[in-house]
Amino acid sequence: MVAADFLQDPRVWLDGVEPAWTLLTFESFLALRHEPSAVQSAIQIANDLSVGEIAGSPVARNTLILLGQAIERVGLPLTATGNLSRATVAEMCKLIEWPDYDQAVAFRFNKVINEPDFLPLHVVRQLAQAATLVRAQRGKLVATPLGKSILSAAKQGALLAILFHLAFWHMDLSYFGRGLLGSWPQADGSRKRMSGPSSPASVVPQATTR
Repeated sequence: MVAADFLQDPRVWLDGVEPAWTLLTFESFLALRHEPSAVQSAIQIANDLSVGEIAGSPVARNTLILLGQAIERVGLPLTATGNLSRATVAEMCKLIEWPDYDQAVAFRFNKVINEPDFLPLHVVRQLAQAATLVRAQRGKLVATPLGKSILSAAKQGALLAILFHLAFWHMDLSYFGRGLLGSWPQADGSRKRMSGPSSPASVVPQATTR
């Protein structure tokens, strides 16, 4: 049990900081539960980021690395289950970096490294495929015309908006948590999730500017 006033005034347990959600009306709270779109603008996702801002995002930065490798190698070999081959994963381990992710610690119990064992790559590959930036074709993961175009400086500004939108409103994030958290927080609202992590995007995110 907690003290009677513990939840009444969150500043008590936030060291005097007043969180923004205490200023919401019930109507504005409900609005924030809707997927952002042209008509639902309570949440706006910037789609005009600079190249430097995109580079500052591990998800976007590593998606560009994956795309670059898929183009340079004219496709990346896939296993029968649709994951990248072990040889490809070994090469990607040298290229992909993730904040506070220690590969030596993560792989200390693995004799071989499959794609799902290297979570940063697995997440990025699933997102890129859901965004139709890459697709499986004749046993390889190849870049789509959209994926190739997103490498240009003119198009990169929208990359993070596309990935963010898909991750939080169209992908089943419980898959990456191995079911530990169920469908939370995606089930807590009117968000529609895909049936699987690698399902193709049914809606192109209509991200707005800041």
